Amino acid sequence: MRLSGKQLLAGMAGLSVAAAGTALGYRAGASSVRRSAGGRWEVGRDGGPAPGGVAGDVTRVIVIGAGLAGLAAANALASAGVEVLVLEARDRLGGRIRTAEIGGSDIDLGAAWIHDPRGNPLTRLCERAGIPRLPYALDDLIAGVALVGEGGVRVRSSLRSSLIRSAAGFEDAAAKSTARTPPSGAPAASGSAAGSGRETTLGVLIDAYCATETDPGRREWMRFILRTAVETELAAPAADLSAAVLEVPEPYGGGDDVPGGGYRRLITALTPDAAIRTGAVVQAVRTDGSGVTVETADGRTERGSHVLITVPLGVLKAGMIGFQPALPEPKARAVAALGFGDFEKVVLRYDSRHWDETATGFLIRHANTPLRAWIDATGPAGAPTLVALAAGPAGRALSALTEQEVLHRAQDVLATATGARLPAPAAWAVTGWRGDPFARGAYTHITPGAGTTAIEALAAPLAGRVLFAGEATCPVRFGHADGAFTSGIREAKRLLGVPSVELKLQS
Repeated sequence: MRLSGKQLLAGMAGLSVAAAGTALGYRAGASSVRRSAGGRWEVGRDGGPAPGGVAGDVTRVIVIGAGLAGLAAANALASAGVEVLVLEARDRLGGRIRTAEIGGSDIDLGAAWIHDPRGNPLTRLCERAGIPRLPYALDDLIAGVALVGEGGVRVRSSLRSSLIRSAAGFEDAAAKSTARTPPSGAPAASGSAAGSGRETTLGVLIDAYCATETDPGRREWMRFILRTAVETELAAPAADLSAAVLEVPEPYGGGDDVPGGGYRRLITALTPDAAIRTGAVVQAVRTDGSGVTVETADGRTERGSHVLITVPLGVLKAGMIGFQPALPEPKARAVAALGFGDFEKVVLRYDSRHWDETATGFLIRHANTPLRAWIDATGPAGAPTLVALAAGPAGRALSALTEQEVLHRAQDVLATATGARLPAPAAWAVTGWRGDPFARGAYTHITPGAGTTAIEALAAPLAGRVLFAGEATCPVRFGHADGAFTSGIREAKRLLGVPSVELKLQS
């Protein structure tokens, strides 16, 4: 997984991995809904372990969760003629994908970016569904971010450029450091992200990298930039992030795109010809020799031959679904060991622009606010818009505030960043993924001591009847929307016992 250069500093600018912590969608006109052929779909190493381990005939599959993973699997299964029931706790589809209208602009409050679009299955999904992909000029965004110190003092342009260039060298230095220094007492392991970096944290590597800077002022700015970038990219404190993430391969390439009209168009495209119950909060999954029984909070039960669990890792961590028999020790350990981070956003839409048009965003080194990273989203939003991105410890701190408290703090910190008190926004929104009982956070990360073997353990089926999908089960693309999608395809292939599946898409 790349953490330096454009990708790393994209995190600083809010271009984080999917799930709950991403940036903006684009406006697009309404489109008619029609059925179109989706083509055959295969899953490579990015999707996870090879399919297998299904017991009995697949006659009725209950899919728990209607995010990308659940809808992809349900679509593929229904297209193959399998009876499918989708149970979704919310009153809408999409899970951690949510496109909302804020002041007349379509804003993705959850997943919005297609990272590394070259070879990415979401690129193909957009093409098949007739959804345009719109590029975002990340280089221009990064080059124009203003660094603001205490009291609103901006770092001069030449120093800012030098600091960003220095920060971009972090990944190479960190990778060399982990290769040179295996962890003390760590057992040898095979597989991606299971090597020398497992016991080392990115926080330790950042401190070591910055320690080579002799100028105290530059050193503190470097540490601030890198910690903000890493924590925004991976949605967790740098001290809780395993350096094993540096060993995860990148299967795709290219820059970053967004789907025109927002990610909700992908949800519409994937919605299957199958029964879907919203407001269905699953409380229990019971397995026996002939099938599964799923119980919802309203007392209803559903019987199926198999069940596919696609809820976020945060829901599993909270124990919201009871399993009978209980989860075996390897899977319970995986749920406990993997991290599930925080990423919240504050969207402020104004009637007119009241800030410096030459700055593409602000990175504010202010000790008393979680609202340190801002982007000027006027272009993609189609109206004067600023977006704050609070991830990791900043996201957790933001989630403890009321929306009015967040708005007041946002106005205060923007006054520091811009040098003037901005008027009240015409429209605004604050996300609350940590407090959402059906998300309980943003997306998955690898903690110290855990490698992608924990993700593989989470993905493994139980008793041939209970299967798992979602970004947390994708060893290479955990934390990415495409990882959720491919995991759903993977489990549909597993259930059908085929090398590829057919999707029938709406557009």
